[in-house]
Amino acid sequence: MSNIDINNPLLKSQSDSVGVKNNRLVVDTNPEDFGTFAVTTKPWTDNNMASDRVYQTIPYQKATSFRINNHTGKTIGIRRRHKMVVVDDFEDQDTSDWSGSVVATSNDIDGFYSGVISSIAHKPITTIAMLDDSEVEVKFRTPNSYGSFTVTIKIWDDPSRIGLGSPASVYTGTNSTLSPGQSYKVVFRLRPTEAKSDVFLEYVDGERETILDDASGEFGTVNMINSVISIESTDDLTVDSIIYQQKVDYSVEHILSPASATYPCYDNISEYEVINLGSDPMNYTDTNVPVTLSGFYAV
Repeated sequence: MSNIDINNPLLKSQSDSVGVKNNRLVVDTNPEDFGTFAVTTKPWTDNNMASDRVYQTIPYQKATSFRINNHTGKTIGIRRRHKMVVVDDFEDQDTSDWSGSVVATSNDIDGFYSGVISSIAHKPITTIAMLDDSEVEVKFRTPNSYGSFTVTIKIWDDPSRIGLGSPASVYTGTNSTLSPGQSYKVVFRLRPTEAKSDVFLEYVDGERETILDDASGEFGTVNMINSVISIESTDDLTVDSIIYQQKVDYSVEHILSPASATYPCYDNISEYEVINLGSDPMNYTDTNVPVTLSGFYAV
């Protein structure tokens, strides 16, 4: 295995390298591209209640990290939006907690194994109350067929509603909207208190398309604690993996002005949200003033 000089300022020229440095594995993971973004905070009034605070999600951009700049004269709060929970990645090849026919296969998308669904199957998502802006992500590969096929993925507040009632949110794709043998990711953003959802479809290149915006759904009365995901296909559909992005009200990290800070991303920069916490000259009462932050991200 080759050596990598991690102090070499021209390390980028050694791209796609793996080596050992001081008995440690070193991998050159230089970003392939960069881009810029801007985000404007939402106004709110500080009544010294955390529940009064209004956060603004950073716009979606595929990224491995980003730097955000604060030259607003205000103190900015930033925090992660979600705790990631793996609903199923099929790596243990155990499908016993699915209802319906699911076959584990080495025809993977993530990791080594995936699941194949050729009719309909469903599985629990969480047994914990779901906060607004929680998300469910499903990676799938369409049937490798140029004939007609339909893929339907639904989120339900309770398994008893499957086949009898309306889902909380739904995505449907067909051979006219999806290419055969192609990988996609569908993202459900759920707002139980409003009985609303948004649905996004992501492509291999990271582009995101809004499928449903502010759509109505059935969220029941128990805060989605019995929520399940159902997946239906008219042909063999490869699924891997299913992630529940549980919305969590984390404490904020402060970014003073002027300053900038860098944060890692699992998938994209909208994993974070920001808030204007006000300024010392105004005794931190100027939280109702929207301010705009800029930054750049690395892909």
